[in-house]
Amino acid sequence: MSKKDKNKKDIVWFGMKLSPEEKAKIKMLAKRKGLSQKELILSLVNEEMMEYEVEPKPGSLLDRMQHLVGIIEDGPTDLSTNPKYMEDFGKDSLYRRRTNSSNSK
Repeated sequence: MSKKDKNKKDIVWFGMKLSPEEKAKIKMLAKRKGLSQKELILSLVNEEMMEYEVEPKPGSLLDRMQHLVGIIEDGPTDLSTNPKYMEDFGKDSLYRRRTNSSNSK
């Protein structure tokens, strides 16, 4: 049996009945995103599934710090993506390392 034949056996057919409006919405979204209708549906399913995949493993850092998640109500929401918050990041520690290494000589 070839690899191509084996892959066909792993694929199952899935269909559903939709109203014309539902079908039109799927078609429009797929066109906007430059995807096939199938790719659109699968990407939306995969995005939704990602919510359920992020569960802390027992004893993980997230598990141990779960009580702290969401306690900060104020402050910037984009620390990791906005370069302005990272402008001077690490300068203090660099200065301390230089000071400590020059004192140890």
